[in-house]
Amino acid sequence: MRRMSDGVEAALHCALVLASLPEGRVLTGRSLATLHGVSETYLLKHLRALAAAGVVEAVPGPRGGYRLARVPD
Repeated sequence: MRRMSDGVEAALHCALVLASLPEGRVLTGRSLATLHGVSETYLLKHLRALAAAGVVEAVPGPRGGYRLARVPD
């Protein structure tokens, strides 16, 4: 059986965490990295890939962060 890379696993867990957020809320990359015990730069690489795939949205600005790109249903 093939093992998922740590980065892919962390990105998948981030998507699950973001799915539980109330509508309109975001979490910063730093918060998500801390939650998963990985470096922020490492996780941001994977979050950018999720954003490019349309799974998450990156919200810019001082109150920005990440959220799911569509309703989790």
